[in-house]
Amino acid sequence: MKKLILLMSAALLLSASALFANTYETTVNSRIQHSFSETFAGASEVKWYTDDNKTFTAKFNMSSSKVTAFFDDAGNLLATSRYLDPEQLPLALTSRLNKRYPNDSLYCIVEYSSNGNVVYFITLEGKDTWTVLKADGTGATSVKSRLKKA
Repeated sequence: MKKLILLMSAALLLSASALFANTYETTVNSRIQHSFSETFAGASEVKWYTDDNKTFTAKFNMSSSKVTAFFDDAGNLLATSRYLDPEQLPLALTSRLNKRYPNDSLYCIVEYSSNGNVVYFITLEGKDTWTVLKADGTGATSVKSRLKKA
């Protein structure tokens, strides 16, 4: 559980810094480029961003998924996030969602991964509500927010 909290904190911190800082498109050093090429062979439409020249964000497409990867200036991969199709969710999680939310449809799924830990943020659309869940691969879920539609 502590690892999941750490993973989420890192992902939110990296996402928040990307949203609120003066992020700009950039090029990266050879260590980062080599690490990226080794880890994400076959990536296309790669764009690099930074706001502090210490953490670098690569946004790219891979196997028809939109992926974001975060690297430090030494070329170490810190975390990744990607949008998923419903078929890409683990079976245990899909089963739990179908049981607990039979009348809601999957609207958006984002997978965050760091240090071997994977967490999913799933947005469900119901008749009158939007529900955001945090889940792991075993099917364990928690409600992060629930909003009423206007």
